[in-house]
Amino acid sequence: MFSRATTLVALCASVAFSAQAKTDTVTVTGSTSVSHVMEILAEAYSTSHKDTFIAIQGIGSSAGISAVKQDAAEMGMSSRRLSEDEITPDVKMVTIAHDGIALVVNKNNPVDNLTKEQVSKIYHGEIKNWKEVGGPDLKMAVVSRENASGSRFSFEDFMGLTQNIKGHRVSDINPQLLVVNTNGMVKSLVSRNLHALGYMSLGSVDDSIKPLSFEGIKPTIDNLESGDYLISRPFLMLYKEKNVSKNAQAFLNYVTSSEGQNIIDERGYIAINKS
Repeated sequence: MFSRATTLVALCASVAFSAQAKTDTVTVTGSTSVSHVMEILAEAYSTSHKDTFIAIQGIGSSAGISAVKQDAAEMGMSSRRLSEDEITPDVKMVTIAHDGIALVVNKNNPVDNLTKEQVSKIYHGEIKNWKEVGGPDLKMAVVSRENASGSRFSFEDFMGLTQNIKGHRVSDINPQLLVVNTNGMVKSLVSRNLHALGYMSLGSVDDSIKPLSFEGIKPTIDNLESGDYLISRPFLMLYKEKNVSKNAQAFLNYVTSSEGQNIIDERGYIAINKS
């Protein structure tokens, strides 16, 4: 009896191993903003491609770019444009969507709009109380993202929150700000804190928080698409041709196909090629 059970366990393990061995894994690593929609695309793709597993790793745009350049990942994701020193001839970039960056506050915060000047002063630490921008007499809890974040790079670049030191672009925000790692952490903190102000991917905004208008323009897909809402950035996939497998190329083709682009559109981003 014991012998039969042992044989059965061994047989099941062998079958499971054989099935796993036949599954090709494609690793896509980088931006946490892009990974939000990439996970949905990977799940949809896997329903018709059972032999391919798409592993999505949200570790930040800078880390994703570096991983591709150093041949540590097959494909990367970035939610910002690459800087000049990051661009190399062998790294190919494909724009898969465009996204906005929304300033967000607690749903009970009465403030509805901020100007670029106000945002700059808030993130430089010059404005510290909501009453200075028409809100309640509450100290601000200002939230930013980690240094590797594409959202932070794009936000600071647009808002003029950087400075050049010896030819290097560095952040110039108040060092006392709260720094978190993901869009989800921004959302969670802001939803529970009436004092908080943060920024995040427009496609990740939901009714647990309140997006603010910027310069009088609401952060909507229509306003982003028309160009009226100005805080925007691209969603990029990166790769080196020498490192891309047949299955990885097939997944990229799916992401840029009408089916993939329709999923991107449905999730609140601007698709580049929707039917």
